[in-house]
Amino acid sequence: MRCDETAQIQAYFDSELSPADQAAMRIHLQSCAACQAELAELKRLSELVAAAPMVEMSDAAFARLQSNFRHVVSDRGVMRIASWLTAAAAAILVGALLFDHPTTVEVATVNTWQTEAVMPPPEQPSSTGEMVAVAQWMASDLAPGDVDNPDLEH
Repeated sequence: MRCDETAQIQAYFDSELSPADQAAMRIHLQSCAACQAELAELKRLSELVAAAPMVEMSDAAFARLQSNFRHVVSDRGVMRIASWLTAAAAAILVGALLFDHPTTVEVATVNTWQTEAVMPPPEQPSSTGEMVAVAQWMASDLAPGDVDNPDLEH
């Protein structure tokens, strides 16, 4: 049988619950076999860990541990500064987004001139003959030699 309160057993065992929640859990434990079994398992596991023999650490391993600890402690200050700078940047971004909104009239004005600046001119009706003449002129202008005199170079 599974109980919804078994998730709270670890916090109860570690004394992490508020006094009111601890009292409620004690009352619950009197009537719930699943939670009683979970608590008994936690107690047994803690006793096994406490009874396990301690392994001796070599001097070299202990020196590496101390060296790494010093690096972690020195990096902690850098990380704290980085977290403050990140928070400050986020606050500035949020402030800019909240307080620097252009009004709809300004947006319409900006969008109008920007649109006109990048749009091609409106199509003018032209005859096919004119387009052919322009294309021939461009082709002859880009040709390597002179059309009238092919011996001359541009």
